[in-house]
Amino acid sequence: MVRLSPGRLVRSGAAVVGCLTLLATLGAAESRPDLFKIDLRPTEAAPSASGVALLSPARSPFGIALTRDGRVIFDVSFTATGLPAPSTLGRFDHYVLWVARDDLGEMQQLGLVRSGQSVTSRVAYNKFLIVVTAESGAGGAGKWTGPIVLRGFAPSALLENFSGKTMFNGGMPQ
Repeated sequence: MVRLSPGRLVRSGAAVVGCLTLLATLGAAESRPDLFKIDLRPTEAAPSASGVALLSPARSPFGIALTRDGRVIFDVSFTATGLPAPSTLGRFDHYVLWVARDDLGEMQQLGLVRSGQSVTSRVAYNKFLIVVTAESGAGGAGKWTGPIVLRGFAPSALLENFSGKTMFNGGMPQ
């Protein structure tokens, strides 16, 4: 249990984890600002492309915003440069910024990407990856279908061993 104020107790383990994550996040912001900068790496589909996502804890009237289950909500500002015309990669007409949990079990479209313009959104995953894909049509699908042109990981995702992840071992489950 965590006492938030006189007479109010939080019994949720997720809330305790969220509070601890929040404290670590705030401490990291002062001592390690690079933890709030995700450099996205290009894939073979667009080797001259680059991108950067800047994270900041979302503010709320109570300090920093958390989800009901205790995850810190981040404001994300993303900018890409050097993207080729989507049509050079196939039958694609735009780029889309996505965020996905580290296990790819859930993903969310954050917005359309244009070279040199910023996309702002919010992310509420503890461990996540950010990708930019070439897509066709009106968009709004629940997952990407086109080739990945940029990819990057949240700093919290870098603290684990990726050799057991299907995405990083040639598609073979271990």
